[in-house]
Amino acid sequence: MSTPHPPASSRRLHWMLAGLLLPFTVGAAPPGPLGTISDVRITGQGVETPSDAPLCESFKPTPREVVAFFRHAVVITPRQEHDYFLHGPCYVEGTLRTRYGQWRWRLRNFGTASVSVDGGEDAFLFADPRQESSLGDD
Repeated sequence: MSTPHPPASSRRLHWMLAGLLLPFTVGAAPPGPLGTISDVRITGQGVETPSDAPLCESFKPTPREVVAFFRHAVVITPRQEHDYFLHGPCYVEGTLRTRYGQWRWRLRNFGTASVSVDGGEDAFLFADPRQESSLGDD
């Protein structure tokens, strides 16, 4: 005696739900504290002192890498930036868009960044915890 199959409409509903939920369960990373980021544009790059220029030649993140940074980053305070992260002399800057509008960003080569409202002065600090460099044992 074979078991009856569910009706075709029930099977279709099952596959539709699976298709809708699959992106949220398989390999989907959360968007990070800024939410979903789009329209990443790189508008410049620089170095704090000319003597650091050779160190910065290879620091050229792509827009995709900028999005990946912010996906992993956490919001930090200036004190946490000082105590747990090295200061990167190289930076890349640009703009990005979230659901809350256009933002200006500056990403440094040792895993920190600042983000401010386009045209605003207040900045939020971000850091990638994977690049933390605590000097607590020194």
